[in-house]
Amino acid sequence: MTEKLEELKGLLALKMCEGIGDITAFKLISACGSAEAVFKEKSQHLSNISGISPNIEDLLKSGVDWGCVEKELNFINNNQIKYTSILDINYPNSLRLIDAPPIILFYRGEITSLSQLPCISIVGSRTPTSYGLSAVTEIVKTLKNMDINIISGLAHGIDVSAHKECLKHDVPTFGIVAHGLKTIYPALHRNFADEMVLHGGGVITEFLSDEGPNRENFPKRNRIIAGLSFATLVIEASKKSGTLITAELALHYKRKVFVLPGRYNDKLSEGCNDLLYRTKAKPILSLHGLISDLGFRQKNNNININQELTSSEKDLIKIIIKNNKIGLDNLVLKAHLNIGDCSSLLLQLEMKGLIRSLPGKYYEAC
Repeated sequence: MTEKLEELKGLLALKMCEGIGDITAFKLISACGSAEAVFKEKSQHLSNISGISPNIEDLLKSGVDWGCVEKELNFINNNQIKYTSILDINYPNSLRLIDAPPIILFYRGEITSLSQLPCISIVGSRTPTSYGLSAVTEIVKTLKNMDINIISGLAHGIDVSAHKECLKHDVPTFGIVAHGLKTIYPALHRNFADEMVLHGGGVITEFLSDEGPNRENFPKRNRIIAGLSFATLVIEASKKSGTLITAELALHYKRKVFVLPGRYNDKLSEGCNDLLYRTKAKPILSLHGLISDLGFRQKNNNININQELTSSEKDLIKIIIKNNKIGLDNLVLKAHLNIGDCSSLLLQLEMKGLIRSLPGKYYEAC
């Protein structure tokens, strides 16, 4: 077995080991250098690790069913399931900062953008009103010109509505699920999950393949949604809604929380209004205000490119508008120009107030 598969085997064994959670598993991996090394480490070293139970060696020896580990390995290999561990470079950076980050994530799709672009979660009721659904439509439509990922839970209602709007507007979207990847729950959303994978997003879980959508899994799922996102938008939630768990976790992680206010006598606005009453979150009062509070600048994609521009300038600004934000090297390739001519055209467009330069030799339309 290759070194990479041996490490995966160690990660799965730690994940399955009864009596060992993510916090203990991370301490063991950090102290031993890898998950594989944990099971080869001498008992004396294991017992000397700070915060580790004295009976850790017994747990490692008796708490793992290695037949189940092999079964899980086969599932991953036979179904093209991808994974990342907390020690990997492509593990989402924002998730490392929460209290008990998962030691391993399983996923379909591509997760590189989770560390490259800011993530915003949109969550809410499973039985939303037309008011809530309309808000999701307008919010995603407004955010589509920003370089972001949108996160949700692939559940009925607000969650799947957010995913569907992202697919409509070509925004990368990731569904965090409370079960293993042997299935999709609800089954009705399997097609949406497949589309998300094909359009730059994906489906992510910390649960092993056979794990079903058990009740206790959803708060664990919610901590990943909150942990991945720099801002969480709550769109309709009753006072006992599980959505509020995500909001409270986001607040605990020092992330931004915004809520859609509602009428005082609407059951699905009670949770949102309560967060506002307790000054825990900011209200979404306007789309312009939301964009400003998130720290984005609305781009003007209705630039008049018929003003006094050369054909080369028009071609270049069309590329910039289409790509939202683009680096100089990529722009040179797409425009079929040498770097000197491209830089000269960019300067002219900037002087005319049509584009702005960004750090790292990136450009965007004004």
